[in-house]
Amino acid sequence: MAYNVYSFPDVKAVLNHADVGQCNLHQSGMGKITVSSAGDLSSHTTTADGYVIVNRLKTINGTITIEVPQGSVADWFLRKWARWARSLQDPNRIALGVLTITDTVGGYTIVCTGVSLQKVPDRVFDRTAGNVAYTFLATTISEQ
Repeated sequence: MAYNVYSFPDVKAVLNHADVGQCNLHQSGMGKITVSSAGDLSSHTTTADGYVIVNRLKTINGTITIEVPQGSVADWFLRKWARWARSLQDPNRIALGVLTITDTVGGYTIVCTGVSLQKVPDRVFDRTAGNVAYTFLATTISEQ
C-alpha cells in the first residue's frame, strides 16, 4: 500500500539577505512558515447580457509568515533583521532578501525573492516561552 507522506523535519528553509546575513531556519528553531500569494490567478467579468469573460491575472507577489520560538537562534536572527530594517539608511537595500524552502519529501522548492520585513512582531511576555511571528513581503514567489 502506498501512502502520501509529509515530513516537517525534511523541510529545509534558508533566509538570506546581503546586509543581514543568512539563517538556516530548519537548524535554528523553525516553528512554522506560511507562504501566501497576494492575488488571484483569474477573475470573471460578466457582461450585461450574461456573457462571462475569464480574465487571466498574473500575481507573483505575496506574504510570508515565519513563526519561531521566542529566544531561539532564528528569533535572534530575525530580531537582528528588524533592528537593521529600522536603522536602514539606503532604501534600495530593503528588499534584497531571499527565502528558499525545499521540501525534500514532496519534491519541490519555493523561492521567494525581493523579501522585506513588513513589521516588527508583537512581543508577548508570559510565564512560558511562545512563538513569535515575523511577517515578510515578497515581490516574487515561485514554485519549482
